[in-house]
Amino acid sequence: MAENSKIEWTHHTFNPWWGCAKVSPACDNCYAERDANRFTPNSELWGALASRREFGDKHWNEPLKWNRKAQAEGVRYRVFCASMADVFDKNAPAGARERLFELIKATPHLDWLLLTKRIGNATKMLPPDWADGYSNVWIGISVVNQEEANRDIPKLLALPARIRWLSMEPLLGPVDLTKIAHTASPGFFGDALEWHHRPHGNRDDKWPGIDWVVVGGESGPNARPMHPAWARSLRDQCTAAGVPFLFKQWGEWIAEGVQMPEPLRKALDHDTRRWVADDADDNRYTRTAAAVYRVGKKAAGRLLDGVTHDGYPAMKGGEA
Repeated sequence: MAENSKIEWTHHTFNPWWGCAKVSPACDNCYAERDANRFTPNSELWGALASRREFGDKHWNEPLKWNRKAQAEGVRYRVFCASMADVFDKNAPAGARERLFELIKATPHLDWLLLTKRIGNATKMLPPDWADGYSNVWIGISVVNQEEANRDIPKLLALPARIRWLSMEPLLGPVDLTKIAHTASPGFFGDALEWHHRPHGNRDDKWPGIDWVVVGGESGPNARPMHPAWARSLRDQCTAAGVPFLFKQWGEWIAEGVQMPEPLRKALDHDTRRWVADDADDNRYTRTAAAVYRVGKKAAGRLLDGVTHDGYPAMKGGEA
């Protein structure tokens, strides 16, 4: 848990428990596992059969304080849940997920950003009063390549929610969101982004498309580089569809010629240079490799073609 989180797209983080199991290529260099091993060296929290770290009332009361502060200031705080776990983990501690949803309902001045790699579990794990979704919950999924997009975005679109979003970090390949068929609404087979911006009178608001896309490269000791064409393509897809786009970071690596926030104090180190192929399977993307250099997350920054992209979705009305 962290008040005043350093994550670019949230204000706070909250974890109903610690622990998870790897289920995606995104998990290969899991920062959460690394941090858990550092802070709880005597506990094994990762793996399908591992235990999960639980917390007491003091931990659970923190979001109540954030809610009171947000109410007093007349603002809304975004809360990322969960950075060290997965809300829809089938091995969650008994009663913890139910307690989380009660806490969410008790904090109407907070917007809870639930991010999962297990969207297939969500339908049977949501609370009985979920209906069309709590008004202060944004349901998001991790998507790192086209395979995950094809598999999981239709599941997200089929789930009742006020805001649906994609965390495409670490982005490990090109993703064409216009290839994703929206089959949640009978008789409509347009793509996920197109469904978002269709005229109000031509859609069922219970089944909108993707409302927000966050893109970023990987950071950490074993970070994999991101081809700039992958990020640019997603930016352009979102722009064309009117979907808010946030570019979080380049990560540890940056491509030759990409603008950084400040000039490096010394020239790019050619000993760190690697080449990243644009693994496109059609003519939508250029089939060129990018020369990338390891400069560190801070130096690489988050400018995409000289622009900081900080798009956010507009919340839809209703009560939690």
